[in-house]
Amino acid sequence: MRFERTESGPGSANRRYDSDPGPATGNPEVERLLKNPFQRYLAPPRGATRLIDKPLRRAEFLQTRPEAPEISEPIIRPSGSLRRPSETLREPVKEGLTWSIPEIPDGMQLPREQSVSRLRIPFDHPHPHYYESPEEASLPPYAEPVQDRWRIGFTPWKRYTSGVAETPYAAGGPRLWHPYKQSLLKGDLPIIGQDIFLNLTASSQTEIEFRRVPTPSGISAAQPGGSEFYGRNEQFFLINNLGLQVDLFRGETAFKPFEWAVRLQPVINVNYIRARETGVVSPDPRGFLGGGNNTAPPDNRFVETPADVDNLLDGVILPLGPDLSGRRHTTRLKEFYALQQAFVELHLRDLSSNYDFIATRIGNQPFNSDFRGFIFNDINLGARVFGNALNNRLQYNLAVFDMREKDTNSELNSFNQRGQRVVVANAYYQDLIWKGYTAQLSFHANFDDANLHYDRNGLIVRPAPIGDIRPHNVRAYYLGWTGEGHIKRLNISHSFYQVFGHDEFNGLAGRRTEINAQMAALELSYDRDWIRYAASVFYASGDGDAADGQANGFDNILDNPNFTGGPFSYYVRQGFNLGGSFVNFKQRQSLVPNLRSNKGQGQANFVNPGVLLLGVGSEIEVTPKLRSFVNANYIRMVEADPIRRALTADNIDEEIGFDLSLGFQYRPFLTDNVIISTGFGALIPGAGFRDIYRRSSQPAAGFTGASDAGRTDSFFYSALFAINLTY
Repeated sequence: MRFERTESGPGSANRRYDSDPGPATGNPEVERLLKNPFQRYLAPPRGATRLIDKPLRRAEFLQTRPEAPEISEPIIRPSGSLRRPSETLREPVKEGLTWSIPEIPDGMQLPREQSVSRLRIPFDHPHPHYYESPEEASLPPYAEPVQDRWRIGFTPWKRYTSGVAETPYAAGGPRLWHPYKQSLLKGDLPIIGQDIFLNLTASSQTEIEFRRVPTPSGISAAQPGGSEFYGRNEQFFLINNLGLQVDLFRGETAFKPFEWAVRLQPVINVNYIRARETGVVSPDPRGFLGGGNNTAPPDNRFVETPADVDNLLDGVILPLGPDLSGRRHTTRLKEFYALQQAFVELHLRDLSSNYDFIATRIGNQPFNSDFRGFIFNDINLGARVFGNALNNRLQYNLAVFDMREKDTNSELNSFNQRGQRVVVANAYYQDLIWKGYTAQLSFHANFDDANLHYDRNGLIVRPAPIGDIRPHNVRAYYLGWTGEGHIKRLNISHSFYQVFGHDEFNGLAGRRTEINAQMAALELSYDRDWIRYAASVFYASGDGDAADGQANGFDNILDNPNFTGGPFSYYVRQGFNLGGSFVNFKQRQSLVPNLRSNKGQGQANFVNPGVLLLGVGSEIEVTPKLRSFVNANYIRMVEADPIRRALTADNIDEEIGFDLSLGFQYRPFLTDNVIISTGFGALIPGAGFRDIYRRSSQPAAGFTGASDAGRTDSFFYSALFAINLTY
């Protein structure tokens, strides 16, 4: 090969040439020219083949040009302006060589739209044989064969040369167990073959709550002289769930769904409550003997004289004393053991090359039927078919649940059948109209059969003890449209449900009722830097005439909503007893005042007052570890007629009051391994709330001891501390 100058131009002075020792040797003329300093500004002579692409120093351009000897004609080549050199390196063209493109048959032309590839995908991954020594395997020096790719490990990444690794947790080989490094027991590498994994997760959820809620004093008050309808409202509550989740599955979940999976989650629950009035821990004012797990107090068959009454009430030969607060009459400590989750998941088939799939899950499993948990959000026994389509743009579920009976105090599942079946079908479609907005259509069916049931504290929960008590069937069907996401910078969450069906005999109405009720919710929020501002409205229709045979009050199946303050909101978190009866005005962790006996064990009741809630709030990222929640809500009943009928009072107003809450969530390690939550919620009662929860009626003339007549507490609160540990 050789260099050939094809044109010259600017910049030629920035290049110089050195000679090749081969061809230049023995040519005096070439050697003389190479010693000349002006040779660097000229075109290379014949025989110079080494290009030195080195810019010259500025000082070299300012040197005085010395006298140059005359160059003989045979070796002078034209160099032009010497400003833009261009050297072309090319091979000599071989004579007689021609190029041609063969003609492609019709069947091989692109694109081949009718081509179908049917490749067999092997599901078995046997261990290949590896040689014991690098020499035997003809491996490069310092190479070591490994059994599979899971045990290769990660190379620490060093950004700087100081020797400090940026990712120290990724170094080293696999461990048996470790929260951050590669571990055998948390599914980082297979325990059987190449694709069967085991993941163990231990968790502890602890909640401590101080609260003031309306508490009936009952017919046997804890304090002598307690003649009010509502007594001392302070309560202390503690609950802990300790669980171990075992997941055994096959499949590389980073690339495709499970082929199959098995999950078991046993849970141990301990709950404790201390009230200041009797009738809270048990309908029996004597409470539980010893405060243990469902130990009944002594029966009353031995009572023959008034002197035996103390033994009946206290269970021991001791006087009762002036106050029963803090004794077994007002405290309860219970334990409960549950197999909360136990299911098998099977991957039925892939539907596309992008892993659109269809799968099934059978057993005790968690399921939330919409974005915010308004209708059905529970862990229960069921069979579910689910999957996706259209490159994961469409997701769908079809689930049937045979509901288990809930434990009264822990709200965990038992193995007893409840006599209720729930059917849910829904479909989610992503990027509908706007990118980032997901819409959902859903159908729910609630088939709740008539039966008689008492909870573990001895309270009747089915049918609800209100009005005419008679077992009855409830058949309710829900049609829903919900959405979640954002439209440009505006975040939006909305829901609308229409429920219809019938209740064979509603106790409050005293007759069969036809269900026709609605629910709507809307939350709009806007993100500005580290603060999200939100405004929300929630509406559940109420029944304007409780006795007309039309049930227009909205109720759900088993809700657990995350809306307008969530767990920090006093109104959302607390449940209120209705007028000293054994039904609640509203259930814990719910938005709807449904006059239901119990959230998990009672039947839906569609003769209720409904609710309208208007709220504003903000979510603030104080630091990457600390998040705060501030919310304020105004709440009122839509219709008060069901309350007036239940309490036989015609002076009940619709206003419930103002709900104010402040909460903090702290993640000290920037992970979900430790989450600490604390918050405070308060309710400033409105006129309707005071009408329902006044301490007593107006005193009769000459009656003493009713100084609090007509008065109610002006401030209800709940202080929460919770810690979730996951390992």
